[in-house]
Amino acid sequence: MTTQIILGSAALFGLLAVGVPIYVVLAGLAIVLLIAEGGSVGGIGQDILDHMNSATLLAIPFFVIAAGFIQGGGIARSLINMASAWIGRFPSGIPMAALLATGLFSAINGSSVATVLAMGTLVVPEMLERGYKRPFALGLTAAAGTLGILIPPSMPLVVYGLVSETSVPRLFLAGLLPGLLQMACFAVVIMLMARRQGGEARAFLGWRGVARANVVALPALSVPLIVLGGIYGGFVTVTEAAALSAAVALAVSLFFYKSLRVTAIPNVVVQGMSRTAAILLIIAGADLLADWLARAGLATQLAMLVTQSELTQTQFLFMMAGVLLVLGTVLEGYSIILLTLPLTLPILDALGIDRVHYAIIMVIGIELAMLTPPVGLNLFVMAEVSKAPFSEVERGMIPFFIAMLLMWVLVIFVPEISTWLPDLVLGAAR
Repeated sequence: MTTQIILGSAALFGLLAVGVPIYVVLAGLAIVLLIAEGGSVGGIGQDILDHMNSATLLAIPFFVIAAGFIQGGGIARSLINMASAWIGRFPSGIPMAALLATGLFSAINGSSVATVLAMGTLVVPEMLERGYKRPFALGLTAAAGTLGILIPPSMPLVVYGLVSETSVPRLFLAGLLPGLLQMACFAVVIMLMARRQGGEARAFLGWRGVARANVVALPALSVPLIVLGGIYGGFVTVTEAAALSAAVALAVSLFFYKSLRVTAIPNVVVQGMSRTAAILLIIAGADLLADWLARAGLATQLAMLVTQSELTQTQFLFMMAGVLLVLGTVLEGYSIILLTLPLTLPILDALGIDRVHYAIIMVIGIELAMLTPPVGLNLFVMAEVSKAPFSEVERGMIPFFIAMLLMWVLVIFVPEISTWLPDLVLGAAR
């Protein structure tokens, strides 16, 4: 068994290193290990269908398509104008407004890449026009874009809930306070750095201008209010809420902001289904590997080993934080969740670690992975959108990366940051 694990791990990272798609690696490795043990591959197709037969999975394509509908710029622009109208006149107000608008946009689309794409084309030019240095503007936008997968709704939290059989509404609530804390940490970085940037404030539009900006932003703000209000009001399930988010995003973008053309809708849907298919292929491959790990008893053995080693909850969480940082340099977020979670769930239960708390720790780790080369997806997207050198984005991101690390440590030490709000709203988990 030990030899198989060592060879399997070497094959996994070796194939990933040469660029083999992650879903091929996961499924192929599971099949090879199954055959090596004398197992039958005849039931693999049915196993995949059984795993895919989940109502929770249906939420993914709807959230992806909703993100596609709102990328046209109208919704993002309305949020930026509203935030700038309120705080743009203060010192460091423009980057603060960019941060606030990004946080609000994250509550609409649930995708980090979509957030960077939409906000990067709007807030970076304005910060440059106001005299802020380009690395600062690029780094802020790339880092703030990670809020898209922490502030609900969040697609990685949907996948985590599916794999761990944890309530997705509870996970969404758990991401809210850490998301606000991350925004507060970024605000501190902005205040410390903005004085050296020499940027100009925006002229106050007057209270009539503020009111006008608020009215224009109301349709955009209605998307998260309707979706999350429907979930926690008990009116809709998460899957129904995802479908509702796509419908509301379509209506707002098409009829109010007119940032989406009717002729573009089929293309948005096709792109959304293509991205969904990629996610589902990774899930299918990871499920096959997880089945083999369960049959081999590896997760149980690891749980016993950790328990016998007398590691504390905090020590184990810091150990996993290190693992997540390393994996984040070579894997994207969904792969990290699907590859590690089947192994760690028995350990979490053995040590008495709340699965909701661990979900937030894992998602923050994925956020950091999106800012860590060579994968560092947000960095590449920001560089592509702004046509700036990658090194400038990387350099500007470092202060925000450090702030996220410090916040991560705080969340690990204080589980209540993740668990207090879900327990308050939904009651303590059993």
